[in-house]
Amino acid sequence: MSYLKVCVLRSGSSGNCTAIWTAKTGILIDCSGFSLKEIAKDLKDIGLEPSRISGIIITHGHEDHICKNTFKIADNYKIPIYIHRDTYQAVKERYCAEKYQLKILHHTEDPFIIEDLKIVPVKTFHRGGYAGEPFGFCIEHKSSCRKIGFLTDTSRVTDSMVRALYNCKCLIIECNHDIELAREISPNQSTWREHLNNDAAVEALIKIKNGSTDVTALKHIFLAHISERHNKPEILIDRISSGIRKKNITGCDLMLTYREKRTQVKEII
Repeated sequence: MSYLKVCVLRSGSSGNCTAIWTAKTGILIDCSGFSLKEIAKDLKDIGLEPSRISGIIITHGHEDHICKNTFKIADNYKIPIYIHRDTYQAVKERYCAEKYQLKILHHTEDPFIIEDLKIVPVKTFHRGGYAGEPFGFCIEHKSSCRKIGFLTDTSRVTDSMVRALYNCKCLIIECNHDIELAREISPNQSTWREHLNNDAAVEALIKIKNGSTDVTALKHIFLAHISERHNKPEILIDRISSGIRKKNITGCDLMLTYREKRTQVKEII
């Protein structure tokens, strides 16, 4: 039996982790905001045994995406960590990574394979602290045409990023802040400018949908990394739904993600 499933376990400034799995294997994109006990419960609840996870893929080095517990979890379940070399150099001492007996695999900008999943890195734009080299990813099921896009923690979306995300049936996309709200609350703060705002997310979704040849592209859209201070769910849903509807884009299942609980599981058909 062939399937491709996704669940966003955590999304926000306090932790991020997305599970993607097939009948053969599973991966986690980022792994922060959990204790060992908490992630064990979440994985059990979605029916994904930790022993089936073949890799933890890291987007960048900020603590809400990779932390000391990331390495504890990887060590406990013997899961390899896929991370860009520059990002690993930025965080390895901070999180005492070298004290664990782990398999650390350094990806580049080239595609790589984990069991029956093809992972295509997508360069993003995100600075500050221990970020290292930030990436989004496209995850393709090798035995079918099903494709999931993952794009968070980027200040902008370029045309090349849009092209990489063409024909994604499912997209996890950052909708961090409402520009007006962020300017009102934190006019002198710079960190929110390193994240994708609601308007930029709408523009990216329109370009991805219009450039896709698959009529089911963007059937499932997870709205991710939502700022607790600079965004509101009702503002976000209204902005995304009305923005794409104005361009006659319909049939998209918009789903909020959460800081402290998981989303529903979606099977990508």
